[in-house]
Amino acid sequence: MKRLLVAGIGTLSLATVLVACSDNGHSAAPGSSSAAPGSSGASIASGTQAQVKVGGSDLAGLNPASVTCVRQGGKIDIGSGSTGGPQQALAVVMTDEANPKVDSLALVVDGNALSVSNMGAKVGSANVAVDGKTYTITGQAAGADLKNPMAGMVTKDFSIKVTCG
Repeated sequence: MKRLLVAGIGTLSLATVLVACSDNGHSAAPGSSSAAPGSSGASIASGTQAQVKVGGSDLAGLNPASVTCVRQGGKIDIGSGSTGGPQQALAVVMTDEANPKVDSLALVVDGNALSVSNMGAKVGSANVAVDGKTYTITGQAAGADLKNPMAGMVTKDFSIKVTCG
């Protein structure tokens, strides 16, 4: 149980840092996509028309318009901060290829740190479907209740749909 909690919190921290740092300090206007001058061709998009559902319901407190998508270095980073307090958040790191795979995914939902990880210890599951520039990620995230980590394992189904420029 302790290993799962540490893995979940570690995945959340790593994914959040990767998404937050991926734009190399450059920002794009909502609904736009840009490559940073002198960079390795990073493509940054906001206004991704995101839909984030956990347990069949929209992720309350997360503003879909705040979700960004960054393509750089063979990876796609999708993330958003919370708009309803520090409790809700989303971060995804996946490969940028014809059949993308999720490396890590982290959700903070109602005080639960949930994750999917395919790096080292496997936690949860995620599948990616691609339709043009739209990515639909579905699966089951696992983790722990941060308010009561000894309560046992928490799992939730999720669906994330974003359009990346």
